[in-house]
Amino acid sequence: MNNILVTGANGLLALELREKLQLHPEFNVYYASKEDCDITNMSNIHSYVKDKKIDIILNCAANRNAEQMESDYNASKLITVEGPKNLAIIANELGATLVHFSSDYVFDGKKSTPYTEDDKTNGLSVYGKLKVEGENAVLKIANTVIVIRTAWIFSSYGQDFVKTIRRLAETRDEIKVIYDQVGSPSYAGDLAEYIIQMLPKIKKGTKEIYHLTNEGVCSWYDLAFYIVQLFKLSCKVIPIHTAEFPQKAQRPHYSVLDKSKVIRDFGLNIRHYSEGLWECIKKILENEKCQ
Repeated sequence: MNNILVTGANGLLALELREKLQLHPEFNVYYASKEDCDITNMSNIHSYVKDKKIDIILNCAANRNAEQMESDYNASKLITVEGPKNLAIIANELGATLVHFSSDYVFDGKKSTPYTEDDKTNGLSVYGKLKVEGENAVLKIANTVIVIRTAWIFSSYGQDFVKTIRRLAETRDEIKVIYDQVGSPSYAGDLAEYIIQMLPKIKKGTKEIYHLTNEGVCSWYDLAFYIVQLFKLSCKVIPIHTAEFPQKAQRPHYSVLDKSKVIRDFGLNIRHYSEGLWECIKKILENEKCQ
């Protein structure tokens, strides 16, 4: 039996992992929130992992608020760089595999074809720059580590783009959404399933970066349009330029991730984001009926 530590237990991906891993009795899983295991505090981590014999660490602890990170660099670096460093050190002490999650924001968006793992990073925002630094740190320190870059995560849990668009569309006649930022959305439920499939195949001594999202490409406008349609709302979705929606954190205009490497190395069968979106919204509606 493999003992797994999932940090950031209340995040979108961690909550989906909790649901999926219940179906895998071969894994014994510890879910740690910041209150249980603060990854920025080495003594706290040591205290938490003591006697647990952890084999795999899935680092889902993160600050996904790019706007907030522009205003609080020091706190952002703690969770995005120093925390992963600590986990890399702990993983080595335990002889464990570290799986660390990163972002499409490590790229500047100047390409017009999907980014591969070998493309040069050039984060535009504090979030993007620190994600690059966090990647480099764990790859340098950990003996066995894979970095998974993903993007545009949505889930039936928590607060995300899907729930935000629904809330706005239920209260307004029209909403304006950016159409000149293009990427590949990721259903957290699918990500969790793919990660579980990958875990038994990670070899000791591995140090690799992988891109992993759903298949398909769209803009935020396209995604919002589909969300409104699937919830059967009458709100009109209007496309706007990034310049019409000023934000502190600069986003890449194009951040589609090439998934050839992860498909080749792990044999994943990755489905289109539209299938994940439909499943996500169906789960949201079903859960509301049960409340």
